[in-house]
Amino acid sequence: MRKTVYRVLAVAVSLVLCVVFAAALLVYARPMKDAVYDLSMACSGEAIPSDWVFDSKGWTVFAQEGETVTELHPNGFGGFTGLPVPGQTFYFSRIMTEELDSPTLRLDAANRNVAVFLDGKLLYTDCPELDNRIGYLTLPMLEWDRTEQVTVTLPADYAGCTLTIAQSTDLIGEKQEPDTTVWPCAVTLYCGYAYESSLIAESFQTAVPASFLFLAGVFLLAVFVGQAFRGKADVGLVCAAIMAFLWLTSRMYMTSFALFYFVQLPVDIALQCREFALTALLAFLSSRMTGRRRVILAVLAGAQGAAALVYLILQLAGSLSFGFLSVMYAIGLGALLAALVCGFWERRKGSWFFSLFCPLTAAGIVLLGIAVCVLPAWRSQAWQQITLGSFPFFLWPLMLLMLAAALAVAVMEAVRRELARRTEADLMAQRQELAYASYETMRRQHEQVMMLRHDMAKHFRLLRQMTGETAVAGYLDELIGQNEKIRPVVQSGNQMLDIILNGKLTAAEDAGIKVEIVRMQAPEKLPLSDAELCSLLVNLMDNAVAAASEPGVEQPYIRLDAHLKNDFFVFSCKNSATWEWMQERKSQEAVPKHSLGLKIIRQISQHYGDLMETERGPDYYKVMLAIPMDQPSK
Repeated sequence: MRKTVYRVLAVAVSLVLCVVFAAALLVYARPMKDAVYDLSMACSGEAIPSDWVFDSKGWTVFAQEGETVTELHPNGFGGFTGLPVPGQTFYFSRIMTEELDSPTLRLDAANRNVAVFLDGKLLYTDCPELDNRIGYLTLPMLEWDRTEQVTVTLPADYAGCTLTIAQSTDLIGEKQEPDTTVWPCAVTLYCGYAYESSLIAESFQTAVPASFLFLAGVFLLAVFVGQAFRGKADVGLVCAAIMAFLWLTSRMYMTSFALFYFVQLPVDIALQCREFALTALLAFLSSRMTGRRRVILAVLAGAQGAAALVYLILQLAGSLSFGFLSVMYAIGLGALLAALVCGFWERRKGSWFFSLFCPLTAAGIVLLGIAVCVLPAWRSQAWQQITLGSFPFFLWPLMLLMLAAALAVAVMEAVRRELARRTEADLMAQRQELAYASYETMRRQHEQVMMLRHDMAKHFRLLRQMTGETAVAGYLDELIGQNEKIRPVVQSGNQMLDIILNGKLTAAEDAGIKVEIVRMQAPEKLPLSDAELCSLLVNLMDNAVAAASEPGVEQPYIRLDAHLKNDFFVFSCKNSATWEWMQERKSQEAVPKHSLGLKIIRQISQHYGDLMETERGPDYYKVMLAIPMDQPSK
């Protein structure tokens, strides 16, 4: 009971600390939106929502020539009609009732010239050389798009004053009708620190996920390098790292301040990086699948990558079409859905990766669906995009959820494999120590037996000299002769090899296993260290005895062959085995904590040229290895 209380208390304290300080950390991720007023008359989105209602927000839109004022009429969508002369400068004004500290105006005038007046006094103009008076301005169009919005600081006593904004219009040609529609630019009123807050929030919202993506990519590459040094590299980790880095780049290029930090290229870097990140995601998921599902997803990843490459070429050539974009988005969305289906199938097959990836992705989809249903703005936008059949609306959220789940599980998988590798290494080290301890036990037993035989022979000879009876003398002579004829089964010339094999073969014979020695020749000193030779022989013999002792083996046997050939010490061990045992052994070789004996044998062999082969037959198992003798002895 006390342990349970301690555990619950530890979890509670940890959660409270994490929540409190995470909240403090994320304070800067939320801008001060309550200090920002959107005074725009048009809808700010790409498509007008069905429930959007026009609101003039106190603005009066008019044209003025001298003292003659012509009021323009709203069309209900944020535009105004009734301009007397095509290309004429128009005005929109309102009384400022909002009260803010450090009031600042932001005008989103992309290719329009503007002038700003407060109670008729000029505050800002794009064309200072003109007659900047209301009713006398003729503002020309800009010949280029602005790289940043127009920002105007208002005086502290602006409240109650009339704000007037003059804006140029586009003269299309002589055939343009006088009743031209004009569109006032978007206007935002905010306080200075609110704008700074929005920049800080945007920077923080970008930096936090970007940092996590970068760290995840670096970690996965570090794991990949570590595996490469051990001779087993997982290329899927490179795909996952590329995926993280590309999404990081896309996120950086989507910020409002990206123009000031990065070189501008004639392609949409943000979208291009997202597309190639999608390709890397599909390739990574393919590397975690098996059988036909891996092939299917690899083909889909190739198709999506090819579409992204064609998109890049079309951008550079300046011949991009909306139809191709739709096709590319459809390929990406279809590939992601196929990856989900294949992932759930792999999960049913027992895949550890997809047993975590699929529930995480499904949970993200459910939470996103709940948010869409609960939040009116999201619900309206979702319904509008569904009616339009917009692929990007579904593609990018689904990709983001799957990418986050894939990176999280990839990191957990890498940590799990590293822990398993270290656990296996510890177990192998312990087994090697046990093997050497077993050898030491056998060596001491061998010495004791040899000493006992030596003492017995001396006692027998002494008794022979002391007796005078013919029958007793004959019996003692027989015992002395039998004692001298006792020889070990294995006499190879290498003391350690002889001790280990004789001990293990005696145990095999006691278990009813027939022992056959084809050849047994070994040098007095081998290149292997004592610990390596001990581990090699003990694990070989233990595996052979275990296989030959299986219940299904009809004629159990172990056949050994050791000899020198062309400066190599060649050793082979063949034993009887059942087909079921060999299949089970084959499936266990890739699993930690199983088949450690064979892994130890293979690890030692790799230190000496990796000259090892295994052979499976219908009723036997054979291990053959060669140790080069030209290496210095350890």
